[in-house]
Amino acid sequence: MNKKEKYLFAVAIVVVFIVFLLVSTGLASNNPGTTDQDQEVQVVILAHDEELVNETVTVASDTNLLDLMQQNYDTVITDDGFIESIEGVDQNPEESLFWIFEVNEEMVNESAEDFIPQEDDIITWELISF
Repeated sequence: MNKKEKYLFAVAIVVVFIVFLLVSTGLASNNPGTTDQDQEVQVVILAHDEELVNETVTVASDTNLLDLMQQNYDTVITDDGFIESIEGVDQNPEESLFWIFEVNEEMVNESAEDFIPQEDDIITWELISF
């Protein structure tokens, strides 16, 4: 092997190694991760002892709950990012009625804007009195 052939052989080895690394880490695939994957969550909306909505919604895995609600339901959002109305049903501060949400029957200590639903979550919005 002459010097040129050795050089080309070394370059070929390096290229094969780089391709192997890219494939093994998923960077060369069409599906590099789950960031843009769709997922299904169930949304239940309750107000005045009535179930307004109970359905499965498909959203991108990086969609926050506030965006999910705006994309799929008739909502009114305050400047502070709180939901004032869902599907035409308004909260009423004078009567201490406010929209709150639970996920999988547990209270969440995050705002709807900060909360990212996960696959198969059951999100329940309820107009309740405090």
